[in-house]
Amino acid sequence: MQVLLKNPDDYIRRDSAKIIQNNFKNKIVYFVIGNIPMIIKIHNYKSIWHKIRRFFRRTRASRSWHYSILFNENGIRTPRPIAYKETRIVFLRGNSYFIYEWIDGINGEQYFVNNQKNVEKIKKAINSILEITCKIKNLGLIHGDVRLKNMIFKGDEIFLTDFDDTKKRRWYKPNIVNNRDFRGLIHDIYHNVPREFQHFFMSRMELLGDDIKHVVKSYYPKYNWEK
Repeated sequence: MQVLLKNPDDYIRRDSAKIIQNNFKNKIVYFVIGNIPMIIKIHNYKSIWHKIRRFFRRTRASRSWHYSILFNENGIRTPRPIAYKETRIVFLRGNSYFIYEWIDGINGEQYFVNNQKNVEKIKKAINSILEITCKIKNLGLIHGDVRLKNMIFKGDEIFLTDFDDTKKRRWYKPNIVNNRDFRGLIHDIYHNVPREFQHFFMSRMELLGDDIKHVVKSYYPKYNWEK
């Protein structure tokens, strides 16, 4: 681990490391230390200007470390955080790396495909997903990217991932902003949940409060759902 933290970029060039994703936002690499499978998430930059702006802000690795611990402490399971590293020049923040334990499971999109004939499992998953999203709201937070792809199913357990955009809800922000997680989830439901379960998902979401009910109803015409 000390070798990894000393020079993460050099470490992941080894043959045992496997790049799972590499795009403008992140590089995600799988590797094993001892007998523990891990993921290192390296935060990329969209442009030079993006990198300059990030000099003055909290690193995404630091944010991921903080919120993964906070969520676990409040009943929202996440992959076990192991370490994070950020480079600094005085108060300026540079590259950052977040390391967490690999969960051997499938993402939510695949879970719904695999179990679409098992009504009991699907409904249980829907209730669990809504419970997670409500817990985040009750903590006064916005995850920023609640969608099935960012949920890992291991059996019936759900682990939430991807905390790069997590932030606090602001009282002065309108509901459409503070309820970003629910809006993102609705969009994901339409595209990645089997059609026969979409109405159940939405009807359950409507019960979460008047502000959420208002958000849900605004999407019925857009996606041609029956009320």
